[in-house]
Amino acid sequence: MGLMSALQNAMSGLGVSQAQIDLISRNVANASTPGYTRRVLDTRETYAGGITAGAVRQAGVNRILDQLLQKQLRAEAAGATYSSAQASFLKRLDQSFGTPGSSTGLSAVFAGFSTALQQLAADPASSTMQANVIGMAKGLTSALTTATNTVQGMRGEIEATLANDTQHANDLLKGIEATTKRLNEVTDSASQQSLLDERDRYIDELSSYFDIRTVDNGRGNFNIYTTGGAPLFIEGRSLRLAFNDHSAVSATSTYNADPKKSGLGQLTIQDSIGGAIDLTNTGLVRSGSFAALFNLRDQILPESQKQLDEFAAALSKTLSDRTVPGTAVTAGAQAGFTLDLNALKSGNTVTFDYVVQPGGTKQRVSFVAVNSPSALPLKAGATADPNDLEVGIDFSAGIPAAIAAIGTALGAPFSVSDLGGGVMQVLDDGAGNTRDIAGLSASVTNTATSGQGVAFPFFVDSGANNGAYTGSFDQGSQLNGFAGRIVINPALLSNPSLLVGYQPGLATGDSARPNFLRDQLQSAVSDFSPATALTGATTPYRGTLSQFLDRAIAIQSQAASSAQSLSEGQGVVLSALQDRAAQTSGVDKDQELGNLIEIQNIYSANARLVSAVKDMFDMLMRI
Repeated sequence: MGLMSALQNAMSGLGVSQAQIDLISRNVANASTPGYTRRVLDTRETYAGGITAGAVRQAGVNRILDQLLQKQLRAEAAGATYSSAQASFLKRLDQSFGTPGSSTGLSAVFAGFSTALQQLAADPASSTMQANVIGMAKGLTSALTTATNTVQGMRGEIEATLANDTQHANDLLKGIEATTKRLNEVTDSASQQSLLDERDRYIDELSSYFDIRTVDNGRGNFNIYTTGGAPLFIEGRSLRLAFNDHSAVSATSTYNADPKKSGLGQLTIQDSIGGAIDLTNTGLVRSGSFAALFNLRDQILPESQKQLDEFAAALSKTLSDRTVPGTAVTAGAQAGFTLDLNALKSGNTVTFDYVVQPGGTKQRVSFVAVNSPSALPLKAGATADPNDLEVGIDFSAGIPAAIAAIGTALGAPFSVSDLGGGVMQVLDDGAGNTRDIAGLSASVTNTATSGQGVAFPFFVDSGANNGAYTGSFDQGSQLNGFAGRIVINPALLSNPSLLVGYQPGLATGDSARPNFLRDQLQSAVSDFSPATALTGATTPYRGTLSQFLDRAIAIQSQAASSAQSLSEGQGVVLSALQDRAAQTSGVDKDQELGNLIEIQNIYSANARLVSAVKDMFDMLMRI
């Protein structure tokens, strides 16, 4: 090796060592900077004519990055924010219902009301016992209203959070767009690495909102999609999120894919080249905070509201409704029933049971009374039984027209007749023996506090001018949000003796109505819709009020506990991955200082070589 080659090699070594020292100092300085990835200098040997020349050159600056680990981190970040949001809201929901055994929860308040009725039944004449029943009933309606306000308040809070998160997510998309554009413009390696770090920070934060995946676009960059396939970033196009939030959220607010019909906000991704993709409840967003909030707003919290509403409705109807049985009749070979329809109110139901022959298959038809033709046809789920045939019957034109509508709905081989005076007769096909009628009855609501028997509207609907709860569909479903509107009948508030006096002339200590109220509250069995999510998608829950409430509270408590455990587990996984990422891509000051000492030694060696070559040149010059 000649002196010039040796000098050239030593000088290249000094330059590379200086660049490495500069890079190490930058790593140490940014050791605490969020999202900073440790840099290393990429070096290459020089060649001349295919032979190693000995000198070293700088080939660029690289980041130490494990892309598979980065992908896992982003997936777990989405899972962590999803589970965290679920756990937070479910904990609050559990507290609003009251944990099992709580002295202030719904179950305890209901138990207090039940005990008060039991004490009244033992001493009906006591004004103190009557006042105690009213006081406990007030506490129960207040607890239901408070729970409803909590549920709907959380839904409103989610709506506002979704609007804010949409703005923040758009800022991240703008950042990704801007850094990608700059990456295509800069040429020096150090600037590119800094821009890559900046873009990764945007994407990492975006992964807390959505479950994302990145796809190489073939131009040195990548596009971003949700795992469900919705585009979030496509290079060269401006994609932005939009959310049309609704400030007022109530129990009747539901989501509809048609924004004109929806009572809740819709999240879309808007494309600069035209068109918008709905990301709300479409399966395109499966994890992250957006998916969690939509699931809470549109599924979990409405189910909880349904539980409150069904409990409030059963509580009211248990004390106010009575069954009108059909009377068995025959006409020649035909057999069937007659039924008085005069007492039916809008929302009340006529139940018709029959058996298909041969085989004995049982069938049920539920005729639901309505007083508004606009309520027809009824939506599925008008009754708690998912296996019955639900038919809405318009009573607004009078009972004869309603009987004719029932006859049309039943069709052959049944014979439906109007016997006059509001009485309907239904007969089977007689000798044909293809249908046997098994039963005909009606469930009707007493609307007066006296004169109609022991059942009476103890609780009423404040949203219907304090009218009795009948389950009407005339102005939409009366059930929706009823737990927030249930109040004590004003007539009962002004005259607590109505707890006993179900008709004029009764003794002040008559126990018939108090016994009825106690027995109904404690022992009456009701069917609760599958929509309450206590059993399954197609099975109604059947039980007493107390059993239903205990089960609902237990399910809420279990859901909150499971969500908290999942969130904690997800947090552990995410933390472990973050630690691994820090070890792989983070800056270890001790390691950097060790590298610095090594490079300083190399620098010194090259400097000594330069000095030695200089001395040799000096000697040659003196010869």
